[in-house]
Amino acid sequence: MKFALAFLLIVCTSSGFAQNKYWVFFKDKPNAEEFSRLSKGESAEEYLVDNGILTQRAIERRLKVLSPSQIVSTSDFPVYSPYLDSIKSVGLTITGTSRWFNAAAVIADSAQLTSLEKFPFVVGIKEIVAYTVPIKPINPIPAFPQRLMKGSPQPGDSSFYGPSLTQLALSGIPQVQALGINGKGVLIGMLDAGFRYEAHDALKNIKIVGEHDFIQNDSITENQPGDAADQDNHGTSTLSVLGGYSPGNIIGVAYGSDFMLAKTEYVPVTDFKWEEDNWVEGIEWMEARGVDVVSSSVGYNIFVDSSGAIDSSESYFWSRGDFNGRKALASRAATRAARLGVVVVQAMGNEGNGNGTVGTMLVPADADSIISVGAVNLTGRLASFSSTGPTNDGRIKPDLVADGVDDYVAVVPGPDTYAYESGTSFSTPITAGIAALILSVRPNYTPMQVINLLKSTAVEYHDPQDSAMTAVYPNNFYGWGIVNAWNAIKSLGFVGSNNFTFWQKDSSTNVAVRAFSTAGINVGLSKAYYSFSGRNYISSPIFSTDTLHQYAFTVPPPISLGGYIYFYFDLVDSNGNRLDVPYYGLRSPFKAVGWMLNPQPISGTYLLFNNYPNPFNSQTYISFVLKDNSNVEIDVYDVLGRKVKTIFSGNLSSGFQEFGWSGSSSNGEKVASGVYFIRIDVNGSARILKALYLK
Repeated sequence: MKFALAFLLIVCTSSGFAQNKYWVFFKDKPNAEEFSRLSKGESAEEYLVDNGILTQRAIERRLKVLSPSQIVSTSDFPVYSPYLDSIKSVGLTITGTSRWFNAAAVIADSAQLTSLEKFPFVVGIKEIVAYTVPIKPINPIPAFPQRLMKGSPQPGDSSFYGPSLTQLALSGIPQVQALGINGKGVLIGMLDAGFRYEAHDALKNIKIVGEHDFIQNDSITENQPGDAADQDNHGTSTLSVLGGYSPGNIIGVAYGSDFMLAKTEYVPVTDFKWEEDNWVEGIEWMEARGVDVVSSSVGYNIFVDSSGAIDSSESYFWSRGDFNGRKALASRAATRAARLGVVVVQAMGNEGNGNGTVGTMLVPADADSIISVGAVNLTGRLASFSSTGPTNDGRIKPDLVADGVDDYVAVVPGPDTYAYESGTSFSTPITAGIAALILSVRPNYTPMQVINLLKSTAVEYHDPQDSAMTAVYPNNFYGWGIVNAWNAIKSLGFVGSNNFTFWQKDSSTNVAVRAFSTAGINVGLSKAYYSFSGRNYISSPIFSTDTLHQYAFTVPPPISLGGYIYFYFDLVDSNGNRLDVPYYGLRSPFKAVGWMLNPQPISGTYLLFNNYPNPFNSQTYISFVLKDNSNVEIDVYDVLGRKVKTIFSGNLSSGFQEFGWSGSSSNGEKVASGVYFIRIDVNGSARILKALYLK
């Protein structure tokens, strides 16, 4: 038997012909060497993007932390197909692969394992195991739904948040949202047990750009045949804390962000062992598609075998030195994602407080370069269930804490069912949401910049009932303290929202953004720039409005209803510091369709604009205005009438809506160059757009 690396060594515990699940590790990737010498002159990076293995968004995010020559590596290439064919030839079932670890997840019995060991390209086999008690809510308390407040409450108003106000207020989130900062432009991935979002009022309008079930290997993350009745409960609740939006009921921390959902946690622990492998595959999938933040409220330590007995040989134990960030595959995957530019936010677990010397956390909370999150109550005191550090190699954990006691969350079945739930499962999405708020105003920040900012602005809690736990910061109970979004934003000194608003006055249109500087903004030195073509920008003076921290400029008529206007603000504060809003200014300005700024009566249920640009080779945008809240489906078809991809399916609120299509199919692969048809169906009324995709 060949084992090139010590950590891959395993003692096979199978007996007879009982089947279990294993990682099979391979020695190399001959295909990666071959692709690096592509005869047509295509770079490895271009190959990976063109074949849908990585997205351009992932490449751009990686550039924040890696030099151009290091953007892709052998670990990005697929597992070598001939190796997979060979192991299938001995009767193994392959359930998944890991590019990062050059491995395949397989179902095998002892006889098949013996055959595997004979392949010269197999360097290790590791049994895959399942956690016995997922991070579930602590004593959930059903709650009656709150009805929407009369009038139009705005972000920052207490009535806007309903019962979710307290969990957000502890971390200074309403003050940040009052500036129009809501996570827009940030892509967040969530790893959990399942998500039932379309049936809930607080979740149905969340923009989901991708979802995958790593248990049943399909794109359905809500319950389906074969799932436990409560399979999608947990993820639904954690998603509502991060992205929920129902004014007067619940507001998520980063409700303006886009989301990718991975269903990785198998609730009924029966049959074969599958948990940690799904988590690894899930975070690889998200990273490759360009997520900026990952929020994970699942974790592992004690595992069971197929009979339900504890498998101590593969369980993680602090006493054995296993919580060092390097043993668990999930921990190593979390660290790799962080080093590729992803802010990974992981729940510590609900295993109870330790003594500050012996840790009680779950993996992958022991990973390096990530944010591990504990839970406090709304007074700031550490929850008795919250897991604590340190790691086995002496690092402080948790990194931060947030409210995780009696948080107000959306629960299944919907449409207006809520509960108060507790656990580090809920303090984690609060913290992940704050990371998204930071990235929405500083998209160039690396994971370590985000982490260091949040640590340096956290609020220290000094516990009068147990002063020993909080005498020194950082510590292994509270980490660096209670995460605080408002402190972090103020520490940046000068920020602007990447959302805008507008209104008509006389025959002109005023366009406004919100911005904040600790030194105050000098309106006289600040300007706005706009263009109707994306070129030859025209400067305009700005003015303060009656709304606090809001600045506007006036666009003279006429504005073409079907055309676009591009604009950005060049703001100067009283210390002479400059800030473009949005952050990249001319490189990536605001874009609004003319209809949006100059509304006209809608004939029928919606107004549809031509997709733009067309032809395209990067992305084409589909824009429309809904007269009322509507059920919308957007599908792409090829010239033979075959469905290529569903871009969106669900409910949308009235007003302007825009979606992009990058020329990818439902499985993420790039389509061939040619003509495609985009079908937009609103409440049964369908229209067709033609798009020409050129590689």
